Amino acid sequence: MASSTQHIRSGRGHRTYRRQRDILANRYRRNGWPCPECGRPFDWANPQSAQGFTADHPRALATGGKLIGQQLVAMCRGCNARKGATVMPVITPATLPEGDQTP
Repeated sequence: MASSTQHIRSGRGHRTYRRQRDILANRYRRNGWPCPECGRPFDWANPQSAQGFTADHPRALATGGKLIGQQLVAMCRGCNARKGATVMPVITPATLPEGDQTP
């Protein structure tokens, strides 16, 4: 019996996921941007290292997230492993009640 990871990798939408991941990786490599979580640079020469690039799903597949249809987030392997299957918090700007002019 195939593992769930093998099923995901050969399942519908994986080609779209790989395309989005590659676009994100190329953007980060071209601009020299570091990992947004830890601030350390990605190790492009050794992608399997802890500082190698990964494209993370904000809502993990293990907790019901979809393979496609999510905005991927760049992370190094170390940060992605620490995050695990937890859901990333969504931060929304605060709004003041109508008529309140307090900064």
